[in-house]
Amino acid sequence: MWLLIVLAVFTGPLDISSGAPKMSVGLDAKVACKLLVVGLASLVGAYGVLTSAAVRQTLLTLPALAIGLILLLAALATPTAISSTSLPTTLVNLGSLMFIVTALLTLKLRGIGLAILAGITLTALLALTLWFFVPSYGMFPELLEGGLVVVRLSGTAHPNAVGRAMVIGLILSLYFFRTDVLPLLPVGLLVAMFTLGAYLTWSRTAILAGVVGIAVLYLDRILSRAGVLAIALAVVCGIAGVTAIYMQGHEDRVVGKVLSKIAKSGKAEEITTGTGRSEIWTKAISLIANRPIIGHGFNAAPTLMIDHSQATHNAVLHATLTSGIVGGCMMLGLMLWCLYLVTSSDALMVRSLAAFVVISSLAEDAVLETFPGPVTIAFLMCCLYPVRVTQTATTQQEPRRDDAFVGEIA
Repeated sequence: MWLLIVLAVFTGPLDISSGAPKMSVGLDAKVACKLLVVGLASLVGAYGVLTSAAVRQTLLTLPALAIGLILLLAALATPTAISSTSLPTTLVNLGSLMFIVTALLTLKLRGIGLAILAGITLTALLALTLWFFVPSYGMFPELLEGGLVVVRLSGTAHPNAVGRAMVIGLILSLYFFRTDVLPLLPVGLLVAMFTLGAYLTWSRTAILAGVVGIAVLYLDRILSRAGVLAIALAVVCGIAGVTAIYMQGHEDRVVGKVLSKIAKSGKAEEITTGTGRSEIWTKAISLIANRPIIGHGFNAAPTLMIDHSQATHNAVLHATLTSGIVGGCMMLGLMLWCLYLVTSSDALMVRSLAAFVVISSLAEDAVLETFPGPVTIAFLMCCLYPVRVTQTATTQQEPRRDDAFVGEIA
């Protein structure tokens, strides 16, 4: 089961290709390997459902039912779905749901976290190897407005997917160091590798989500006396600097320079328009309005939004386009549930990963992928872990080591 999670994390988003091809879903050797991994995981999940009352009870909790309803509505859209892969994708995600519930009861939270970290480590090693030694496969040339080409790390998948994986690996490495599961030397190497990978992908959403996730992970240090003093000093210095800029009348030039440094194209307009996502979201909403009840099924965006980045770039819009307004409402509820877990969960890993998932999902189709990768697995784990604890609290307890710092943070 642990190895299946490692393979799912590694193979889920795996798409090694040269250049920047259009998104497509078809049967080839890579997809066959993914189907094999998902098939084995689904069998394990089905066995868990048939033999464990705790698994069945967890699947009847509200978060699991919300995910199941999204998948059911996507299945109902199959007869009129845009893509012929809609039903297989629905079944893949259903199998993953059963598998993660079974894994939570068997491997516990730490076991799943270590498996995710191992899978992401394989991803990072392969992606960076291709970047340095086989650049035709490791580099993703992104064409921007005006013919400008920005080279980003890809190797194993789209740069945004690789960036999200790198940041999750960074969060988990720091978490396992904080809880004394991994020693300093390997953690230092992992942190260096994941930081370099995240930087080279130039995925700003993933980096921002990672900053928030790490802040949640170290919230007790940030809210300590020294942390508060450091923040107060930084705020005072920032206010003084901004005041000086405004007094000299250079605020427009400074703001423009800051935004241009963040933008890939070097233009401030790229940031102020959400890197084009406002137009993408408008297109997605218009497509949803055409079929608000049934939805277009999974993998509709690559066809319907071929001129708009082939994705909705928002988890709620992704679920709504797939399964209709009811499915979108379910995803919105799950995102609010994750947001609630950021401050209320009794597990530090869940708090930090839930924060990452929420921020990532604001600007990316981060969850309910065609083949669940690290973000979807982390999303399922965060949603289901609290209700799993409730269902089995009288017979099973998570090892204290996972919650070593919960008292300090609370």
